[in-house]
Amino acid sequence: MGNSGYFQHNLDGTEAGLLEAGRVLSLLSAFEYVPESEYDIADFYIGRPEKTKHRVFSVVGHKNKAQEAWLALLNSGLDKEVRQEILRLVAHRIAPWFNKPELLMDFLTDSYNFGGSTSLLALSGLFYLMQEKNLDYPLFYPKLYSLLDSRILHSRHRSRFFRLLDTFLASTHLPAKLVASFIKRLSRLALNSSPAGIVAVIPWIYNLLKRHPICTFMIHREPRGEDEINKLNAEGMNDPFNMQESDPMKTSAIESSLWEIVMLQSHYHPNVATLAKIISEQFTKQAYNLEDFLDHSYASVSTCDNLTYCSVGLIANKVVDVRRRSV
Repeated sequence: MGNSGYFQHNLDGTEAGLLEAGRVLSLLSAFEYVPESEYDIADFYIGRPEKTKHRVFSVVGHKNKAQEAWLALLNSGLDKEVRQEILRLVAHRIAPWFNKPELLMDFLTDSYNFGGSTSLLALSGLFYLMQEKNLDYPLFYPKLYSLLDSRILHSRHRSRFFRLLDTFLASTHLPAKLVASFIKRLSRLALNSSPAGIVAVIPWIYNLLKRHPICTFMIHREPRGEDEINKLNAEGMNDPFNMQESDPMKTSAIESSLWEIVMLQSHYHPNVATLAKIISEQFTKQAYNLEDFLDHSYASVSTCDNLTYCSVGLIANKVVDVRRRSV
């Protein structure tokens, strides 16, 4: 795999070094196949060694050299483009070469701090190490939660974010408090989002509520007892959800309600308003295909005026039909 000392000497963050980093990345990523046993090491560009115990047949030796070379590249000066390309390769091209995959953690956590799409790619790599390599990273969900700000639903990376978010929250074993925080925060952010952002949020919330039924208490949270009703009528109610809390386990979202979705049911855009009503209907559908909702723009949502020619329109049409039949 070559001498990593050469990489360390030439990848110095200068303009020439950045160009060299791109070349090294192309070279290292060309090694797609990771040997699993000495029998996988059979083809040579030179004569085959006669000794069966020669170090060239050592799988651990090959991986150590590859790991050394990759670490030299990861620890060098990288521009945004090369860094993002490396992050895309972590799960399938880089981590399999590592005898000690935990050595990738520093690079991934440093990459998270770059923000934007780089943070998303870094979290994707961290999630892979957690799922496939059983590495522990307690800050994963707080870091993911911190990406839910006012910009995310207006970002050009919105579709990618929802795809990754759906993967990260797929486990049914996640704490209800944590899941409720993600549902509630996105509901709040949707109030100031464009129609295209809202039509991605609502089916995502529906799917997450189906996956975590205990969170459905947030839909129909009603006062208990006459005293509580009288107090509510006289004093109103403060939402217990703490939007400023950075720890998703401490936001009190599970004690709140999804009044934001009720507000969206009166949205100025008729298709968005009708779509929001799926949260108030019976949860008879197993799940919505999130891909049908991720790439809409304001124009594409608006072209669904007759409620028949797109996924948003089809669902809205079904909601209207159910409501008519229930009257």
